[in-house]
Amino acid sequence: MGRARYSWHEAYTLALSESDSGRLPGRIQYGILAIERRYAEWGSNPGTPAELSAIQKAIVALEGKLLGCYREDFATAKSTSDFRKSGAATALRGIRDLFPAPRS
Repeated sequence: MGRARYSWHEAYTLALSESDSGRLPGRIQYGILAIERRYAEWGSNPGTPAELSAIQKAIVALEGKLLGCYREDFATAKSTSDFRKSGAATALRGIRDLFPAPRS
């Protein structure tokens, strides 16, 4: 049996597969927007625990991809303030609060 496909999954996959650091923040924002849309419908169409877990993992993966992109920029002496100003970075901080990881 294959993996479940979620409405937000394609946008998330596009962001993870983006290799152009100039386009990456926009791809990540697109992925975040797709996850936010899913959150907006969660009340009327609740997801499964598996989908919640997949969303939490997707958020971590998007953060890692964005941080990796900016690490490369730092190595090539681009401005460190770019990351702090990034709309993608701000959106990731906000979306993490929408889908908090369960506490053990």
